[in-house]
Amino acid sequence: MLFVGVSLLGFAIWFVGETVLFAPLFSYFHRHTGFRELLPANAAFYFLQVTNLAVASSALLLFLKRHKGVAWSAGGMTLLLHGLLDAILLAAMSLAAIVLGLKSPLRIAAPYAAVVLAAGLAIAGFFLCWRPDAGVARWLYERPALGSFRAARLEHYAKLAALRLPIFAAEGLILYGQLHAFHVHRSMLQTVLFSPVALLIGSLPLAPVGLGTLQLVFVKGLAGCAMRSDLLAAALAISGVKLVWRAALGMTTLGYTRDLWSGGAREAIEESAQARGGSIA
Repeated sequence: MLFVGVSLLGFAIWFVGETVLFAPLFSYFHRHTGFRELLPANAAFYFLQVTNLAVASSALLLFLKRHKGVAWSAGGMTLLLHGLLDAILLAAMSLAAIVLGLKSPLRIAAPYAAVVLAAGLAIAGFFLCWRPDAGVARWLYERPALGSFRAARLEHYAKLAALRLPIFAAEGLILYGQLHAFHVHRSMLQTVLFSPVALLIGSLPLAPVGLGTLQLVFVKGLAGCAMRSDLLAAALAISGVKLVWRAALGMTTLGYTRDLWSGGAREAIEESAQARGGSIA
């Protein structure tokens, strides 16, 4: 019961927190977006993550296209900006955790985190601080789809980070409860320090809902804290319960998801054909 309750709380924090985050994200760079109008789109987004992130993102892109008049490419770049912010925050938190004394074999991920942080800051800095005058850089900078990156200011990053950081911080406490339910004994401080590194590595898009990557992170990163079988069982249970919550949430958005595959897919094909100067029957 402890595991189910803690996992459900964690899922609710992520779902509500990300809905709160997406509202200003879309408001800053497109049109005003409210929390309540985003709920069905984000619910479909969560449900479709059972397949993969690209398919899931189409739910939010359809929302932006239908309700805000945002082109698919421009909406996709806004979600990419959101992903860039996540990468910067998780990389920075991972490096901070290692400096603060993380006791885990995952300390070897420090160079990877440093590269992710440097690359993320370089991309953000390119649009924040530099307006190229000519050449390929100017051509890239002026791409219509990159409007969100050009419009993003330091205060936007700061406000969005202020909404994202509590979600990442809460994940450490949720993970502590989940591990405790499986008799994986690790201090709360070490679990909180372990969490951002696990999120950074576990979020690699290698399998749905972290399956495979998350199990590797647990077995290798928590080695010595419990038997290998217990760590694997905990990781599988965490991934499995996420699938259950997402499937249950998806039952509330069947109409929206069906609309995504019927009208939404056709709209995307039509827009692509028009961009190439063609048409579809």
